[in-house]
Amino acid sequence: MRDTLNLQALKHSKRAKHQTIYEKAHRMMSQDWETKELTEEEILEIASRYPTLKVKVLVGGTTIVRSKKDTWVIRDEARFYTLYHQGLSFVKGKTREKYHVQDIFYDMEFIFASIVSHDDYALGIASRTTSEILEIIEQSKGNVVVTH
Repeated sequence: MRDTLNLQALKHSKRAKHQTIYEKAHRMMSQDWETKELTEEEILEIASRYPTLKVKVLVGGTTIVRSKKDTWVIRDEARFYTLYHQGLSFVKGKTREKYHVQDIFYDMEFIFASIVSHDDYALGIASRTTSEILEIIEQSKGNVVVTH
């Protein structure tokens, strides 16, 4: 089952990040791009190339990813994948999980590599460009374990 991102909410948001995501989604949709509907086995096979990630595919195609530092949710929107990032908020003295849109992608492999890169950046290990993230993907396909 595929989900639907609320693009109108992003369009009318005052946050620059939301505007950027809206414009990227609009470009993808105008090009009639569609993501490949991946099976659970295909997703887990891609994820197995990234040993620092723990991946679980739920019924309906939602994917939960636990990395060294964070928890992520990937939803297949048919035209693109939406990556949600977990944040913690404190309400009435209790910690609550909240998820916000991090970005949208058209390639599951790039999402996993981006999560690894994000963790390395957040932990002060490395900051990577898009081309360096693509190198992580190439290394993972060559059965070279990426560790930092």
